[in-house]
Amino acid sequence: MKLSIFAALACILVSCQSINYAPAVETSQRTGAQKGQHINWATLREGRILFVHRCIECHTLPVVWHYTTDDWPKLVDSMSARASLKPTERDAILAYIIAARAQM
Repeated sequence: MKLSIFAALACILVSCQSINYAPAVETSQRTGAQKGQHINWATLREGRILFVHRCIECHTLPVVWHYTTDDWPKLVDSMSARASLKPTERDAILAYIIAARAQM
């Protein structure tokens, strides 16, 4: 019983942290890494999933607003080799971060 309560509380805390560090992107915020580029919802969703699951493997999640829009491409590029990201995964993460920053 105690273990079940602890597990439930842990899930709630983790989900709250994900919302703060990896906010969901509104469907109306379908923006890409380049101005005027349209990125579909599936790409943004995949980028968020990759951001949360792959980045946390090495370090805590960075807050998306902590770095500028100009800083993020360099940061994602530098980390993508360490995370063994494919180019499409890297692009999805970057599209998600830029879209998440745009709605803040």
